[in-house]
Amino acid sequence: MKILTLEIQNFKPFKSLTLPEQGELPDGLLLIKGPNSTGKSSIFEAILWALWGPTTVNLTNDELVRFGSVSCEVTMTFEVAGSRYKIERSYDSASGMKAILFTWTNGVWKRAADKTITVGREIESILNISSKQALNTLLVRQGEVALIANAPPSTLRETLVKIYNLDLLEEMTGQLEFLEADLSTRTKSLEDDYRKPEHIQQQIDDTEEKITSQKDIMKQKQKEVAETEKELEKMPDPEMLEQLNDLTQELDRARTGFERTSKTRDEDLKEAGLLTADEEAVVARMTSLKKQTEKLQVSKESIEEQLQDINFEFGGLMTESKRLQKASETLEATDEAKCPTCSKPMTPAERDEIVKTYKLTIKKALKRAEGLKNQRSELSNDVNGFGDKNLDLTRAMDAVQRFLKSQKDVDSAQKLLDNTESSFNDAVEQTGTKDINGLLKKHNAKDIGDLHRYLVKLNTRLESLQSECNTIESNVANEAATVKKLSDDIVTMKEHGAEIENLKSLYQHTQYVRRKLVSGFLADYVIQKRLIGIVRGATNPYVRAFTNGQYSGVDLVPTKAKGRGGAGLVIKVKDERDNAIKKTSQLSFGDRTAVSLGFRLGISRTMSAIRPLKDSPALSPRIRCVMLDEPLGGLDKSRRTSVVQNLINDQSFQQILLITHTDIQSWEGVPVIEVAKSGNSSTAQLHLDADE
Repeated sequence: MKILTLEIQNFKPFKSLTLPEQGELPDGLLLIKGPNSTGKSSIFEAILWALWGPTTVNLTNDELVRFGSVSCEVTMTFEVAGSRYKIERSYDSASGMKAILFTWTNGVWKRAADKTITVGREIESILNISSKQALNTLLVRQGEVALIANAPPSTLRETLVKIYNLDLLEEMTGQLEFLEADLSTRTKSLEDDYRKPEHIQQQIDDTEEKITSQKDIMKQKQKEVAETEKELEKMPDPEMLEQLNDLTQELDRARTGFERTSKTRDEDLKEAGLLTADEEAVVARMTSLKKQTEKLQVSKESIEEQLQDINFEFGGLMTESKRLQKASETLEATDEAKCPTCSKPMTPAERDEIVKTYKLTIKKALKRAEGLKNQRSELSNDVNGFGDKNLDLTRAMDAVQRFLKSQKDVDSAQKLLDNTESSFNDAVEQTGTKDINGLLKKHNAKDIGDLHRYLVKLNTRLESLQSECNTIESNVANEAATVKKLSDDIVTMKEHGAEIENLKSLYQHTQYVRRKLVSGFLADYVIQKRLIGIVRGATNPYVRAFTNGQYSGVDLVPTKAKGRGGAGLVIKVKDERDNAIKKTSQLSFGDRTAVSLGFRLGISRTMSAIRPLKDSPALSPRIRCVMLDEPLGGLDKSRRTSVVQNLINDQSFQQILLITHTDIQSWEGVPVIEVAKSGNSSTAQLHLDADE
């Protein structure tokens, strides 16, 4: 595969980018340079996202959209085995992701697939390799070289397994792990439900003992039921006894009513002034009271008339006395008096005579008024006495009226009492006894209420005993069902116990197969007998070239399992200068990085064509392109020069894209994509000559 053109819209830092602006990307080495955080790695991510979507870049679609935008799009044209293809992948936060694959046919682009799933399948078909393996072939990730250079043996081994995508063995291991987990879950589920049969048998014994105890209790309860029923047979008819109880209460109420009305009548009789309730005496008393009332009224009216006359005379006397007193005072106050009658002047003697006459008249009037006053007081007392007498007469007459009513109440109460006693006596006769005392004595009861309460008590006791018997019977049935279920559980638990043992045995066998057979096969056969030789042959030329011939003879040496890390691999090289075999851990950091880079490129060169197993499918992958993300950071200037010079001359790959922010010597004829920051976005421009 060779990448021809790349168009980016609103993808990460790039608002709009076209590489190249004219023509197509060249073959061979292509440097991607620029300061940190300008977007160099984002170009690789755009290529991977266009081919396989977000899973290859470990980011979500929303995280790939440029800040401030809602959608992004990448269009890439590429060539595989002489055929040209174009893929358009876009994402919009509202409508989601779309992918369309085109093929160049007869001078025009024709749609080959337009669904994300079908596009992915077509890409795998075109490249003759799975997306996961293609990704490991195409991309050497940032930090991966350092990881290989410094990885412990077990990690290096796992890295090779991951890079080479040993699907068959990995899937087998995964299936065995799934089987182990399933067996463990099934075993735990059975163990959670499992109970020892002897424990269940003990529960059966306890339950059967409980059943025996319950049956003994029920026999005693049934005996008490029979005794209670026998006692109830001796009792009077319940309805008749209830009737007697009601009649007893009615009789008590009737007697109480008769006594209450009789008492009220007697009180009214006394207040009415009657000695007997004889009708003639009552009528005579009422007539006498009416006459007394009328006579009292006549006397009251006569006295009130006298009081009126006295008040009139008294008022006249007092008025005249005041007038004469005022006239006397007027005459005495002046020397030239005039006659009050004719207004003629009077002599002092005449005046004195008139004043004397006035005073004498006043004296007589006051004396008469005093007498009238006393007489009026006596008459007023008589009138007040009439009120008290009238009140007494009124009360007596009201008492006579109340007596007449209360007598009727007494007659009604007497009638009710007689009827109730008659009904009660009739009911007693129906019980077969002559009187109530005989009935009570027969059943040793104090009264009908006591006898009725005893009957209710017997019925309640009978119902309670019968209910207890029913409950015990139900409990016995439930316990018997429990015994049957527990007996069935014993059979089930024995089966579960056998199944648990079988599952545990199968679990141990599965662990053995996964840990010993599969893992051992992966280490001993796949890694040691096939991969090591293939990788060794592809890696040595790179290591020798990247180290200016100092190191050669790259080899992978298996190690034994130590601790929890498991078996692994160690990279060893021959130091031509010291004529010694060394581990990478014994090399300087720069030498170690150069060896690891050569080792990783050798893997990319061979991995797409390798068949780890004899029966692995024989395909011819069509990826002859590799993208190197920042692999030169640990190299000095001399090592960087060697790496770049050899990558320029490397014919193993049709196209090599190398990201670096480390200064390297300019190379004539080496194309460069210069990435830079412009405002809030990034730009990139292809220069076909590094010196331009």
